[in-house]
Amino acid sequence: MARFAKTDWLALGLAAVAEGGPPALTIDALTRRAGKTRGSFYAHFADMAGFLAALADHWRERYTTRLIETANAQRGAARRLDCLNELAFRLNPRVEQGMRRLANVNDAVAAVAAAVDQTRMDYLSKLYRDTGRYSPQEAEALASIEYAAFVGLQQMAPTSTGDVNHLYEAFLTLTRR
Repeated sequence: MARFAKTDWLALGLAAVAEGGPPALTIDALTRRAGKTRGSFYAHFADMAGFLAALADHWRERYTTRLIETANAQRGAARRLDCLNELAFRLNPRVEQGMRRLANVNDAVAAVAAAVDQTRMDYLSKLYRDTGRYSPQEAEALASIEYAAFVGLQQMAPTSTGDVNHLYEAFLTLTRR
């Protein structure tokens, strides 16, 4: 039987929270899902609080930091904006929804979610400023509105990702005129 790495537990946690929300994140539920023992879990995490903190950091890395790094590799603010939006469309909205539900019941995850939100809005604002088309105030407002649409549409239609993507694409088209 192959050893289950810490990253395997974290990937399993994202899948579990996407499918079942916070109730799916118990040690028993996770070990059952993984087909592993509690000892395997405890080899990587001291307790559930440690797992949830690591899970939130893993989500931040995979769903924010990596996207920004990839977008930053593009030339020009307009191309970085396009790249960021392409990457955002590929994210699993159920993971985002699950992590937000988890943030509603866990203060440590809520702190990470607030930092993620701020990082994302700051990056969008910077990209809008860098296009040279917007003042700092306009760029900040546009970033906040775009991010609110991104998060809000996910919350409005949690089971119909096609509709969410279509609405978000329409929003982006209208704001880029």
